[in-house]
Amino acid sequence: MYLTEISNFSSFSPFRVAKKHSVPNNLDLISRSFDDALLCRLKTLTPPSISLSWLSKAVDFLALAQSEARVLISNLKVAALDDSLAWYLDDSVKLLDLCNSVSADIERFRQRRLLLTFVLHLLGDGNHSPEKLRRASKALSDFERCASELGKRSNAEVLVRDLATGLRNVPRGEASSVGKLVRRTVHAVGLVTVFVAGVVVATIHGSPEMVRVGVPAEFSWAESLNELESEVSAELKRRFGGEKDKKQKGLLEELEDVGTRVREACEVIDDLAGVAVEEEEKKRLNDVVKELERATGSFSDGLEQLSNGVNEMFNGVLCNRNQMLEKVREREEWGQKP
Repeated sequence: MYLTEISNFSSFSPFRVAKKHSVPNNLDLISRSFDDALLCRLKTLTPPSISLSWLSKAVDFLALAQSEARVLISNLKVAALDDSLAWYLDDSVKLLDLCNSVSADIERFRQRRLLLTFVLHLLGDGNHSPEKLRRASKALSDFERCASELGKRSNAEVLVRDLATGLRNVPRGEASSVGKLVRRTVHAVGLVTVFVAGVVVATIHGSPEMVRVGVPAEFSWAESLNELESEVSAELKRRFGGEKDKKQKGLLEELEDVGTRVREACEVIDDLAGVAVEEEEKKRLNDVVKELERATGSFSDGLEQLSNGVNEMFNGVLCNRNQMLEKVREREEWGQKP
């Protein structure tokens, strides 16, 4: 089941007050307003970081852009079977599948988090019996062993590449002024979608390579997104490529912090194995547990923020599809009337 939360970004629709089905007089102004707002929001994503918190901001922004595009299109007189909307309907299925794939990855992170929660439950009360230490040590070992499963290739990478390939098929040719604006808006959202989706998938799977979109110069925000894309690509290569320590390679910032605390806890527990826990050793273990609890909290918060963002994205895309399909049904019903 998908849950939603209100985005932290304020609405930037330039035509909230337009009457339903009315066509705004100045389409160029609407287009520029949408582009300017997109440019402004893109700047909030700089500088990028390979972290759950940054990914959450990027996904929240994309969800809002999808929503605002829906508002824009709903305020225009668009033919029910407009070719650009048909293109969006086709690609939106892939985007919904992508949301489900990322949600599955998030669920795997949650399973690892359960191991940390169990360790904190065992060691958080200060009663460090040999049995508790043994069980905590096993749970921490299981946590580190699960790391290898998160780097496996998934269907998400294929879906992102399919979305990128689909951008080549954006409808072109003759169209009315309204039709051109709809095409441009759908194309803009498609470009940003591929960028954000590519970053999320590459980051979660620890890949140094991401799908590059390359926004054409006709968009005023092209330079901003292309520069951000280059910065993210460089950061992915720095963090996930090269000869970095295998224990650290391929980790989100929050997860890297957790991994460091897990290894510290393992070292302390190993030192205490088979010996009586003296007051000094107890303090040392308590300090390590507190640090693990802090890191786990940051990891958990970032994970839930990203999950909420992906769920909001799913619901937003589903809403877009339902609205467009409803227009198709209305058109068909109208055509059947005597």
